[in-house]
Amino acid sequence: VAKSGNFYTLLDEKMPLERIEKIIKVLKPKAFITSKSLNLKLDLPTLYTEDFESYERDEEALIKARLKHIDTNLLYVFFTSGSTGLPKGVSISHKSVIDYAFWVSEEFELDENEIIANQAPLYFDNSILDIFPTIKEGGSVHLVPNSLFAFPLKVLEYLENEEVNTIFWVPSVLIYFANTQALEKFKLEKLKKVLFCGEIMPNKQLNYWRTHLPHTLFANLYGPTEITDVCCFYKVDREFKDDELLPIGKACKNTELLVFDENKNFIDEAGK
Repeated sequence: VAKSGNFYTLLDEKMPLERIEKIIKVLKPKAFITSKSLNLKLDLPTLYTEDFESYERDEEALIKARLKHIDTNLLYVFFTSGSTGLPKGVSISHKSVIDYAFWVSEEFELDENEIIANQAPLYFDNSILDIFPTIKEGGSVHLVPNSLFAFPLKVLEYLENEEVNTIFWVPSVLIYFANTQALEKFKLEKLKKVLFCGEIMPNKQLNYWRTHLPHTLFANLYGPTEITDVCCFYKVDREFKDDELLPIGKACKNTELLVFDENKNFIDEAGK
């Protein structure tokens, strides 16, 4: 889709039909790409992934489309719930994702040996870190079935067997695994980076993970959907007491952070 000069949005097949119809009304898509196995039918021209190999590629049309393509064109639109109850579309350009992918690769030293176990659904913006930096470096992404995360031991066994070295998960999953003492049975010596974002990570469960994986880098990432997933980060460098606040750290490259107080006054001096 992206290479043909178009942009995409992703739908959760479990999403209520009413919400899907609202998204279609806002987006006015030209086509719907799905799998026959999902049996999801919409009033749109539909392409099935099972039929892709039988399609003839119009290389001339693709070349023309790519020549018109610029970095500020849209790459994707993610829909959030919206404060009004109506789906709110967040539009992200190629340029933003390229910048983000380069920063992630540089800051966390990704390379062609990267093996990432994806936890975030593809319609959730955390998945952007799993996909695009890994593609840039020529690494591998494992799409772990969401249902498997109900069984921590099975997931950790998967990480060990597949020699996964990087994960970017929401804290609720890490918390669940810590509360079930799941790490007791696994060394996970290949797991070198544990990144998390999307929720507050309690220090008690973070310390549990760090104690069992002393060789691993842990990083707290933060950012809204509108900023291409992440705007600041903190590499955890010490143990935190339960009542301490875990920092969200410093700004990502090419990002500026502004701090305001509860009265919306700009804070330009630390300690105020």
